[in-house]
Amino acid sequence: MADRSIYTIRKNRIPDHCCPGFVPAGNDFLRTDPHEAVHYVYLKAVDSGANDSEWGRFKIDLKSSENMIFYLRAAAMNEDSFYRESRPVKIQDFLCDPKESHTIKKEFFKRVGALQTVNWTDVLLYGLKGRYLYLMLEVVGEGNCSFSAVTIDRQGDNFMNTFPGIYQERNSFFHRYMSVFSSMYYDFDEKIDHFDQLLDPEKCPASLLPVYASWLGVDVGNDFLDENILRPLVKEAYALNRMKGTKAALERIGEIVLGQKVQVLERNVMADYVEPEQMKEFERLYGDSVYDVTVLVKGSITRLEASRLLFLMEQFKPVRARLHIIRLERNGTLDQYSYLDMNAGIFDQESGSLDNRKSLDGAVRLEE
Repeated sequence: MADRSIYTIRKNRIPDHCCPGFVPAGNDFLRTDPHEAVHYVYLKAVDSGANDSEWGRFKIDLKSSENMIFYLRAAAMNEDSFYRESRPVKIQDFLCDPKESHTIKKEFFKRVGALQTVNWTDVLLYGLKGRYLYLMLEVVGEGNCSFSAVTIDRQGDNFMNTFPGIYQERNSFFHRYMSVFSSMYYDFDEKIDHFDQLLDPEKCPASLLPVYASWLGVDVGNDFLDENILRPLVKEAYALNRMKGTKAALERIGEIVLGQKVQVLERNVMADYVEPEQMKEFERLYGDSVYDVTVLVKGSITRLEASRLLFLMEQFKPVRARLHIIRLERNGTLDQYSYLDMNAGIFDQESGSLDNRKSLDGAVRLEE
């Protein structure tokens, strides 16, 4: 079969295009901005490098609500500019100019005989011919819409080359019919080429992360952990298993779950550096058994974060160890030039509301 020419628009190229009504979205390239009424994407020209190039297949990975409509407008031509008021204007600069109205841009695609489809994410461009390919995406309706992968295959269908010349008429019924099977073949071929990514914790789908964690003996629950916790956890699961039962393993688990370093205190070693007369006070806070282990966390954490932390640490703690979490809240302090008089007090300022049975004292403040 002949070589295929495939053009891929990746995430790092998206900022170079014009995307009014869209915002960046994590693993996806873009998602619709709910605060905007219009949603367009104008892609810069795809240059084939040769005049009268014939275009094949356009494919986009798009997810949208059921009541949203997705329009694709595609035009191919050998020219990369046109004259406007006796001055040459680059077509891609015109399309990517946010000052130009969408109505004028739509009229441009209409006048050059652009192909237009509705709610098609896999489109055959066999009727287009030209060196430069210009694409415009429009999303209409209420809801959420996002897309990630954009692929353009210039060859389209290599299967036609295996038939006698009389059957190789481009854009014929037989050509389009065979494209169904060639598209399926190339989709499978692409998945096979990227099969190694399925075993890469940094690139594999999030749905596979719990499976890989179970292979390494780590229970992650059912949708209990977010993806930003699962990926580093699975990536470091082998190293964590080698450290299981150690202080270092608990500290690393805390850093993965909370995104900050935690301090782990072991009750059985406190006697080495705490005076005997102070030990009773320490035991009230850190426990009175040699099996007590205390995790100190700076700042406040939610109940969900605390549950996740304990859930994972229970799997890597020493045998018979009892875990406790202590949150170190931020409090005010006084320097050497401050004094407290009779009936003075220090309060955390909080906003509140008053009804007809409440009164104001020194610990209450009103905000707008």
